[in-house]
Amino acid sequence: MFTMSIVLLFTYGCQSNDKIILSDSLFYTESVPDAGIDSVGFLMRKHVIVVTGKDANKLYTYNAMNGELKQIIDRPNAYPNGVNIVDDQFVLITERDTHQVAVFNTSMKFLGAFGTDILRQPYGITSYKKSDGVYQIFITDSYEYDTPKNDRIVSFEFLYEKDSFSIASSTIFGEETLYQVESIMVDSSNKTLLVADENKEHYKIAVLDLNSGDNISAKLQDFVFTADPEGIALVQTSKIAGYWIVTEQSEADNKFHLFDRESFEYMHTLYLKDVSNTDGIATAYMHGHWYLYAVDNDRRVAAFKLPEIH
Repeated sequence: MFTMSIVLLFTYGCQSNDKIILSDSLFYTESVPDAGIDSVGFLMRKHVIVVTGKDANKLYTYNAMNGELKQIIDRPNAYPNGVNIVDDQFVLITERDTHQVAVFNTSMKFLGAFGTDILRQPYGITSYKKSDGVYQIFITDSYEYDTPKNDRIVSFEFLYEKDSFSIASSTIFGEETLYQVESIMVDSSNKTLLVADENKEHYKIAVLDLNSGDNISAKLQDFVFTADPEGIALVQTSKIAGYWIVTEQSEADNKFHLFDRESFEYMHTLYLKDVSNTDGIATAYMHGHWYLYAVDNDRRVAAFKLPEIH
């Protein structure tokens, strides 16, 4: 099994036992009061992050290296929530109140939507590549909050050619009982899918087999969350190795827990300076370094260079 140790440079912050404090931010975007900033996606070639503002019914794009605002896109009455980037070519946004996934190109030109006849309250979204031009999309459908359901994850086969797309099929993925779901993240190399359940009586990160949809009883599911498990992101140090980052959302004790990518064993807990009440997170690899983007208290996004983890 792949062994990990922390190399933490002075400028990143300090480390105490299993706690890592990152104090030297790359940037904080300008605060947008009452926007309901929620989720973050990363466009690699453009070095841009795409951010949803669910309460403002807007999308924002920022320079991924300095946080400069580049674009604002209106989505009237949509309540945009989750973000997923397909092949660095399409930006997919779940829209709760229009019950659909809106599709944009990398210039944020609207291309169309799908799922309106199937989705009820879509929140989180993730995907993986099946073959050239074919992606499998997974969406959390958090209708009837706090009620146990076995159809919380909806899967679509997304096909594209040049600047157009189509949906080949849709299905319910797995039979896991879930209550209140938002964040979801796929690891296609290790054939796993993680989904967060935010119901207070059932806080957990479910780990599902990507082929069967069955619960694989991973150690991560035994981790005790005392606040909402929220954003989920992946750092890939090789094809199958690396670590997961999972947010424990809190105004007073906001945490980012690290788990081994293969064994799902707990590793460390990150704290980010001046970042609280985090919903969505995203990771990005640029210029030889991994970066973490985290929503701060529904109003802005903070970016930090991650310490080296071997």
